[in-house]
Amino acid sequence: MVDLLLDRGGNLQISPTGDVYLTTSAAQAISIRLRWFLGEWKFNPNFGLPYYEEILIKNPSLFRIKQLIREQIMSVQEVRDVPELTAFLDSAKREMTVRYTAVTDTGQIQEEERFNV
Repeated sequence: MVDLLLDRGGNLQISPTGDVYLTTSAAQAISIRLRWFLGEWKFNPNFGLPYYEEILIKNPSLFRIKQLIREQIMSVQEVRDVPELTAFLDSAKREMTVRYTAVTDTGQIQEEERFNV
């Protein structure tokens, strides 16, 4: 899938002449999926993770959180498997760190994503 290239902060990469770059990065596609809050995207409110409903709540289920994250990663077309996934949650600070390994059509991706809302 072709998408606009984003930097690590989620901003558009723009060339010195003002052009945007395109990418087919599965790692970027995964990062976008993990950063979407459920209902946030107006073109399909069913996309995203239920952060407010199931993740950033008092006494969340870590098993359920990992299940939801795995589903989002697997929803990226190029991903074939997610052999490793860890999630660390600090509900009081409303922070979460996710580390994962994803097997894609073009190789393996190992990433860490940090969320702070």
